[in-house]
Amino acid sequence: MDAIRIMEKQSGFMRLLVYLYDNGEKTVTEILNDTEIPVHQLYSSIEKAKDLGLAESRIDNSKYPARNLIYLTEKGKKSGKENKRNYYVDE
Repeated sequence: MDAIRIMEKQSGFMRLLVYLYDNGEKTVTEILNDTEIPVHQLYSSIEKAKDLGLAESRIDNSKYPARNLIYLTEKGKKSGKENKRNYYVDE
């Protein structure tokens, strides 16, 4: 069972960190589809993660249309790992 399913009742912010820790850089659409974090909660979680220096975004122009990718910084990876360890339950 994956960590996102276990963490469904956790905050969107923690779920975002664990998701990006497990999956690497992703678009907002990919995150929405995979985590089912509500749109408004996802955008506020991304901004919070950026403000705290846990996440950044970059434009990938290698494909058309260009994609805005969200990814964890080194600090964010440490936080994602810690959140996963604290909230992941192996069944």
